[in-house]
Amino acid sequence: MFTMMTVIRKRPEVSTEDFRRFMELEYGPTYGRLPQTREYVQYYLADVSTDGVEDPIDAIVRISFDSQEEMRKALDTDSYRAAHELRKAYMRATSAGIHPAIVERTVRLV
Repeated sequence: MFTMMTVIRKRPEVSTEDFRRFMELEYGPTYGRLPQTREYVQYYLADVSTDGVEDPIDAIVRISFDSQEEMRKALDTDSYRAAHELRKAYMRATSAGIHPAIVERTVRLV
């Protein structure tokens, strides 16, 4: 399984409610409809403390595919490209707003 996790910060002018509605009803279902997607989970966060240096993280998304090649196929679809354009109105475009990372190793302690 090939898994990617993405840290997401919404645009400041977008309310939390609008951001979550968009994620749940518009953006997320795009991935669910892609035949390559094996898992898609959204985590909505509320920071309990901040250092004041970085803005709070609004969501983390975990998405899995059978392989990196399957992920590339999914990201090369018209459906994904349309969702990518839609997210510009809700998510920050900088690396501080959207930061994807590949899960290299998972260790379960419990």
